[in-house]
Amino acid sequence: MKKKRIGKILSRILYWVLLTFCAVTTVGTLLNFVPVLSDIASNLFIPLYGYILVACLALALLALFTLLKEKTPRNIIHLIASLLICINFAFMSIWLVYTVNEQGAKINYFKAFTLQRFDYVQSVDETYTDQNKKEVPLSIYYCDDGNSGKPVMVYIHGGGWIWGSRQDRLSTTKTFAERGYVVVCPDYDLSGDEEHLYNSTEKQLLCALRWAEKNAAKFGGNTERLYLVGDSAGGNMALDISYKINGGVYKDCPRVSRVSVIYPVTDIRAFYENDNIVTSATSKKMAVSYLGATPEEEPERYAQFNPAKYIGSATPPTLIVACESDGSVPLDSTVSFAQALVKNKTDIRLVTVPFANHAVDWQANNFLGQAYINNTLEWFNK
Repeated sequence: MKKKRIGKILSRILYWVLLTFCAVTTVGTLLNFVPVLSDIASNLFIPLYGYILVACLALALLALFTLLKEKTPRNIIHLIASLLICINFAFMSIWLVYTVNEQGAKINYFKAFTLQRFDYVQSVDETYTDQNKKEVPLSIYYCDDGNSGKPVMVYIHGGGWIWGSRQDRLSTTKTFAERGYVVVCPDYDLSGDEEHLYNSTEKQLLCALRWAEKNAAKFGGNTERLYLVGDSAGGNMALDISYKINGGVYKDCPRVSRVSVIYPVTDIRAFYENDNIVTSATSKKMAVSYLGATPEEEPERYAQFNPAKYIGSATPPTLIVACESDGSVPLDSTVSFAQALVKNKTDIRLVTVPFANHAVDWQANNFLGQAYINNTLEWFNK
């Protein structure tokens, strides 16, 4: 009798824990439709989707089991509530997958539940020599499959020019390596309150590109097919460097075949002027740390590091994956940049992911991670 009572108490505790968790996350996801709060809510939905849906289904089964044992109005309400929570998550996730798949490469709904393994991906740490003769770390990810002439991808990490490292998106870079690329991930010096490195960061990364051109063959790569990728501030530099190289601004560098970026800062001034309550202070700090001034103080400097300035006849085909609930990079600035590329008749694809917020692709298998990886692979294989 005592064991039965303890079991009943434990099941009731489990039930209320699941109900609280699911209710909080449901409210959170519904806030995707509320300005400002949406960027907090979307951090729950996409990265944690698989865990949340499993919890919701467990809640529904527990509610059904409880109702079968004791048919009371309260238990009926619990079952209806748990089913509504499941329907909410199912609808949002199905709509996200449908919307992304309508725009390009397909993402797999059930892949969000799986864990990744990279048994065949090799990694090597090296250094490249920058313009100041300093040794800077970089990592190479590749499959030692005996093939040569593989395309080379240089991944520039984000972090608002002030944070981050070459290892920030390991599951993403290793996925690209697994799919036949030699992936080079360089570190670069980070800006701060004392050092504003706008005049040297891109030049430093050019040295990493030259290193890749000289050394890629050791890992089976060939920079005749060179692709630049990056996220956030790294996306800004991937675009800016690619456009400047192909446009002749930067000399003695391998030509960029195509570029793919995710939630990139396409307009640093718009990034600085972001009025989101949660992220605006950080955006301002990042922009000023990098460029050493506000847009009002140095408007020309802000323009100098916006890739739109360098759009021209040699601009490489460009893929942009953007987040509709991005609290850091205003979506309007990304759309305007894409429109400028269309006007220039550049080969451009803009993929927007509903409910997605900035930097929630830390799992390559989640919806945003798949949207970026699958569209990039298709884009580079054109």
